[in-house]
Amino acid sequence: MIVVTGATGNVGRPLTQALAEAGEQVTAVSRHAVAMPEGVRHMAADLSDPASLTPALEGAKALFLLLSGDLHAPGAGPADIIGLAAASGVRRVVLLSSQGVATRPLGPSRVALRAV
Repeated sequence: MIVVTGATGNVGRPLTQALAEAGEQVTAVSRHAVAMPEGVRHMAADLSDPASLTPALEGAKALFLLLSGDLHAPGAGPADIIGLAAASGVRRVVLLSSQGVATRPLGPSRVALRAV
């Protein structure tokens, strides 16, 4: 099973659809419940509270982790999410973040993200 965070956005929604069409078992994660493609399980979670993601990770083999702006703030814990995923048995993580690619690449949150 593949867990897709940010499953209602511009990247997550088409990714969830493509994975479902390819026959993958998908758990779509977003802050609020929305309609999902046939066969896709939806779970609500807030990534600023990594523990809320725990139920979605049960049985997952992969995680698509889309980091929103609030997870780039000083003190945020994207590494905690990855640690939680690993502890849940997830063996592959795809991290997508475009924050600071062209602006302030040496800003504190960008340096911390490179460490992740």
